[in-house]
Amino acid sequence: MNIFDNKDYYYIIKFFIIPILLIFNINISNILINGMDANNYIQLKNKNNFNCILRIINKFIISCRKGKLINKIPYSFLEPKITAIIILYNSEKTIKSAIRSIQNQNISDIELIIVDDFSSDNSIKTITKIAEQDHRIKIIKNNKNRGSLYSRSIGALNAKGKYIMALDSDDLFSNEYIFYICYKEVETYNLDILEYAGFHIKKKILRLSNKFPKKPYYLRYKKFNKTIKQPKLFNFLYRKNLTKIIRLRDAYIWGKCIKATIYQKSLQTLGGNVYTRNINFGEDRIVNFVLFFIANSFKFINEYGIIYYYNPKSINNSYKKDLITHDEIINLMNIYKFTKDSNFIKILSYELIYRWELVIKPGLNEDYKNIIKNLINLIINNKYLDIEEKMKLLNFIKIIE
Repeated sequence: MNIFDNKDYYYIIKFFIIPILLIFNINISNILINGMDANNYIQLKNKNNFNCILRIINKFIISCRKGKLINKIPYSFLEPKITAIIILYNSEKTIKSAIRSIQNQNISDIELIIVDDFSSDNSIKTITKIAEQDHRIKIIKNNKNRGSLYSRSIGALNAKGKYIMALDSDDLFSNEYIFYICYKEVETYNLDILEYAGFHIKKKILRLSNKFPKKPYYLRYKKFNKTIKQPKLFNFLYRKNLTKIIRLRDAYIWGKCIKATIYQKSLQTLGGNVYTRNINFGEDRIVNFVLFFIANSFKFINEYGIIYYYNPKSINNSYKKDLITHDEIINLMNIYKFTKDSNFIKILSYELIYRWELVIKPGLNEDYKNIIKNLINLIINNKYLDIEEKMKLLNFIKIIE
């Protein structure tokens, strides 16, 4: 007998149990979380039921961190809709969780490319064992440590999926529906770049508490669901901050779903001499720079797609000052080569002035100082730069001296 066939049970549930669940904001979350499909999740998200969404995210993250597979590994031989790329370097403690967050996506037509950047721990053993059980996983091994830019680029150039989504080896996709949501969005609106929100946290596990942010950290844009097209798109990449300094708005590859042909064309435009350099700091900026120049359309959606863990031992947070300066100078030189014959040369002066105090000056030596001065002279003598920007750079040379 069905419980709802009994009128006494029916009225107890309707007038007693459900009101209590609603009063305590439980929202019948276990019912919603278990057995939910992507459309149910989207409807729940549209109702702004943030607490319930957090429960779903928390459950998914815990499963991935415990190494659980939510469903059996599918054996789909269709062309992949999405290629996920992970750069691996000595991440044996976190790589399995990252992989699980991809394997647990609710669409099966995916590809996972893991680029091992010459790890010296047991990372390669871990991923080899997982790959033996999932034909969708491809492993590329660098013959020496080549850096993030090279490794991610090689992954992108070998991608067979129609779209690319990148993930760091110590991060996670935050729910099993993000691939489905991104794919549906880019296909429906014919987008070249789609960006989604995420959580930036220092904790090693996501927990529901009053201290947890009420909004995702990476909500970079005030207007959601607005498609931006060229010629406005490239200028959209830059904005003025509170001190009226123009700086790069968006410098990350992760947190995006990018059309593979656009990504690959960007790398080809940069040329192998760029992405084969061993650059670890700010390596995404130069690729984003070209992406936003080549792409025809961009959109940001307010979907919680990624858990970005702050790692104090990562390259960005433990890199030596002189190496940071080295990488930044290479980035600036690459931007110059790309913009020297266009009105976008002014972007380089923005970058140079903004990044100076932040990362270039701390590791400066005489050789780097001369390179910077030569670069400034090249910019100043460029016919596309206006007088105002030239004056700023002339004053800036005095600071360097």
